[in-house]
Amino acid sequence: MNNRPRNANRLPAIFAVAAGAALCAVAAPVHFATATPAKETRMSQHANGPFDVKLLPQEDANDPSGIGRLLLDKAFHGELDATSRGQMLGLRTAGNTSGGYVAMEKVTGSLAGRKGTFHLMHYGIGRRGTNTLTLQVVPDSGTGELEGLTGDMRIVIKDGGAHFYEFDYAFEPRG
Repeated sequence: MNNRPRNANRLPAIFAVAAGAALCAVAAPVHFATATPAKETRMSQHANGPFDVKLLPQEDANDPSGIGRLLLDKAFHGELDATSRGQMLGLRTAGNTSGGYVAMEKVTGSLAGRKGTFHLMHYGIGRRGTNTLTLQVVPDSGTGELEGLTGDMRIVIKDGGAHFYEFDYAFEPRG
């Protein structure tokens, strides 16, 4: 948890996911954030690649909650060739040792050549240096050729801050 932002109590820096995310400080060692399926689902396809993220803090001087809000702006490359926009809410505890965040983002582009949109939901917890992240496709959110998409995404942040996604997915039959 190095390189904390100036206002570390309001921003979920331990989860600064690029989306995917918002997951760890740039100079942190390799970090794996593993998505856990909500139910036993076997995903039949896999996509991976790099992604870029921009995080824009949204300040509210009148909000005493200590919860920070960020706008997400991502560009996925590789088998998922898409952009996403979303919002994140998060906080760190007073000692900056633990925290949590939730986020929603809309992904627009193509996945393995299939065009459309879908939504991702994030739920992350940091507990004294151990981070977990659940990142899933919102059921029935796929449109166009991505209708029926289900899946779980993992985010990997490597030394130097490079962000990568690993996406296990499938398409549920229509009907």
